[in-house]
Amino acid sequence: MDAYNELINPHRAGLIKKAAALANEIHKYYPEVPQEELAYEIAVSHCPRYYGAELELTSDMLRWSLAPKQFFPTLLGIYQLSTRLDPTFDTTRLIVKVASTWEGLQACRTLKTYGVRTLATTAFSLEQCILAAEVGCVYVSPFLNELKAALDPDYHDDNPIFDIVVDAQHYYRQHNYPIRLKACAALSVDQILKLAGVDAFTAPADQLQELANMEGPPPQSLFLDEPVDEKSEGKVDDAVNGHANGETNGETNDHANGDANGHANGEPNGEANGHVTKSHGSKKFDKQSFIDDESGYRLAFAKADDGKGQMKTTQASRSNSAP
Repeated sequence: MDAYNELINPHRAGLIKKAAALANEIHKYYPEVPQEELAYEIAVSHCPRYYGAELELTSDMLRWSLAPKQFFPTLLGIYQLSTRLDPTFDTTRLIVKVASTWEGLQACRTLKTYGVRTLATTAFSLEQCILAAEVGCVYVSPFLNELKAALDPDYHDDNPIFDIVVDAQHYYRQHNYPIRLKACAALSVDQILKLAGVDAFTAPADQLQELANMEGPPPQSLFLDEPVDEKSEGKVDDAVNGHANGETNGETNDHANGDANGHANGEPNGEANGHVTKSHGSKKFDKQSFIDDESGYRLAFAKADDGKGQMKTTQASRSNSAP
């Protein structure tokens, strides 16, 4: 559910008033959370329930991702709010989205000790994906394209990160990390199908409809080592449609099947937007650790892809609309 679009509907005016009144009443218990944000979280929690996970995203992701002392109590307060509003609420359904900065991911590390599940969003490099796994995020969300490309129809990202998505998922499998990779920010159905076999995908409704209406075999996935034929078409459809089901504009269904069909079946070969893709299935990744090495992480992140990932992360973190 796109919570904002739901709440601005005129028929939700009564809910907004009730949420504002309740926020004013209980704000003393959550002094670190801005009262307006508290009201918003209350209103969202009273919208119709949907199955699967519920994602919470701080309204000022850049400020809190760079200031962990402020960031941590704010998110913990929002998390605890759910049980105050509904003592029977299953908090395992709640996943907090955090920007993939060093500070944001270290906050995820601390939140995990309180049982708070997190999703690392706005990831553009393998280094960010590795650190997200180390700190205990349950999801990481790499953006295929620079966020600007999704917001500005006249702008084109010449460097979509297909290889990083595939490399990260194989890295997790090889080193037994339970984190799931949820790709997002695809600009076309063709880009989604290139990653059929990824753990999960965030896709807007129009792309899901286009997928549902497709006929004939899809293009080859970068997770597969052989061209897709009619017999295997259903498997690729399952890998895309099964995980995309229920995931619209930044939401994910936590009950989607985690083991995507064909997610690690050998050596995928192919081309992504004209760039020859490496063989991933047989590629071996040395285990790396950044969790207690801030300087090493920052250096590796700055060097990755000539700094493009660092630039894209900063740009996305400054936006409040990150999927």
